[in-house]
Amino acid sequence: MAKLVIRTKGLPAEVIDLKKGPNRLGRSIAADFQIYHDTLSRFHCEINVKDDGMTVRDLDSSNGTFVNDEQVMFVTPLETGNLLRLGDVTLEVMDAPLPVDEEEVPACSNHPNHPASMICTQCKRVYCGACIHILKRSGGQVLRLCPACSGHCVSLQGMNIDRKNFIGTFIKRLFKKKPDNRPFHE
Repeated sequence: MAKLVIRTKGLPAEVIDLKKGPNRLGRSIAADFQIYHDTLSRFHCEINVKDDGMTVRDLDSSNGTFVNDEQVMFVTPLETGNLLRLGDVTLEVMDAPLPVDEEEVPACSNHPNHPASMICTQCKRVYCGACIHILKRSGGQVLRLCPACSGHCVSLQGMNIDRKNFIGTFIKRLFKKKPDNRPFHE
């Protein structure tokens, strides 16, 4: 998961393990990650971590938020190796999620022009979000079901798959003829 390493003299070289979703940094006790420094605002910035990348936005801080010495005015992407400066505190971005290459994403089984985002754990077919059947159960549990076999579907990004091998296997399975077990009758 993504990390920030404090690189400011006078502060301990602490590693901040970011969680998926929004992470607020600042001096406040209510911030997700507290950094005690006079140049930081109570809520200085927000870093949003997703499967396909991470971004930072300034929360109207007094001393500004900078990525590689360029002031953050809007939502700005972060990559591994970037230097994030909050006031006078410098942090190095480590293990940032990589953006997904559009050409590496397989196509939906039902909509070849749409990228797939889910895979069935039972039949191994891939689908876009529009194809998946969503069942909301009492207690807040959400089931994502395959439209072909009603198996459980999970995010493609959550699975560590070799996309090139997966696409080749998918195409072979798609065009493979099923053997006819019935004997030929004359």
